[in-house]
Amino acid sequence: MAARAAGRLQGDDLVIEVLRNMEEGLFRIRRKILVPAIYRIYLQPDDYAQFRDVEAFVRTEIRAALDEKLGQWNGSKIRLAKVLLEKIGAGESTEAGEYVRVADDWTVEIYPDLDGKLTPGEIEIYSELGAPQKADVSAGSVTRRIIPQKRDDATRPAAPVAESDEEDRTKGRSFAHIRYVDQNGPKEFDVTKNLIIIGRGGRSYWVDLRLETLTDVSREHCRIRRDADSGRFTIEDVSQFGTTVNGTPVGKDQSVELPDHATINLAGIAELEWNVA
Repeated sequence: MAARAAGRLQGDDLVIEVLRNMEEGLFRIRRKILVPAIYRIYLQPDDYAQFRDVEAFVRTEIRAALDEKLGQWNGSKIRLAKVLLEKIGAGESTEAGEYVRVADDWTVEIYPDLDGKLTPGEIEIYSELGAPQKADVSAGSVTRRIIPQKRDDATRPAAPVAESDEEDRTKGRSFAHIRYVDQNGPKEFDVTKNLIIIGRGGRSYWVDLRLETLTDVSREHCRIRRDADSGRFTIEDVSQFGTTVNGTPVGKDQSVELPDHATINLAGIAELEWNVA
């Protein structure tokens, strides 16, 4: 790993910890060894601010590292199957297992820890085996890594302004409004933060706007971000079954500008009426 400032997280730190979590979350079924396909990474808000502008690139690199590791494992099955069996106390085996991913693709998400559980330098990762919209598949692993903090005010690297700081300056303001109907009836949601996450939510799935609706809507379906300087909004699709804006698909893991007035549709199921204040 390249040298880094003491205590400051780098992209390589996230890659290393995801791969470690991947190995700890292995799940054996007869001759198959399932690998976690879903990774949710939580960082202290100031640490998260460092990754905010390059988050999509970092997620792409993590997925590439997962692909590489999966290929390496399937190229040396006997040795790694033996390691797994010893770890779970299953004894010796000469039969190699195939390492497989249940979901069609990797899901990698990076979030700020808004609950205040993490301190600077900590990385917390939740992983699961299968696709999130199908069921609450809990098999996987939770890991936390602590990087020693050896810095003071004079040596601490500068970081972008955290979204929570901007929210302090704009506290009480409503930037936009969302009207929608779910299984509990018509509702309204005021957008008062620079980042809101929309979906069905659930255990280990924190969302700002929680929809009570069909499972085609992912637990974390899309994100809406506000640029603090320009006041413009963008929407990012992080779902399985898609997000459209005025009928135009956003694209998986893509981000597009959100008009002042728009109809946002989630998986063809839930419709949100978006209006900038």
